[in-house]
Amino acid sequence: YAFDYKNAEASYREASLLAPSKGNPYNQLAVVAQTKEPTTPLSGVALYWYARALLAVDEPFDTARANLAQLFDINRTALQLLTDK
Repeated sequence: YAFDYKNAEASYREASLLAPSKGNPYNQLAVVAQTKEPTTPLSGVALYWYARALLAVDEPFDTARANLAQLFDINRTALQLLTDK
């Protein structure tokens, strides 16, 4: 799905409907949200999907924890750049 974010998002949403208690599709939805607009990442949307990935009932997706930490680092850096001006 390289750079075909619309189809990737649709597929991962379908996967999340087929397996709502598994965290992987939610993690992938977060990755899509974080990368589809590189100049303005959808941080709030990505945060939501990472949380869903970690809170999945049957299979939480542990990699989402590292991805979430990276999201916070990216936002922290962006905030520092704004406040340093």
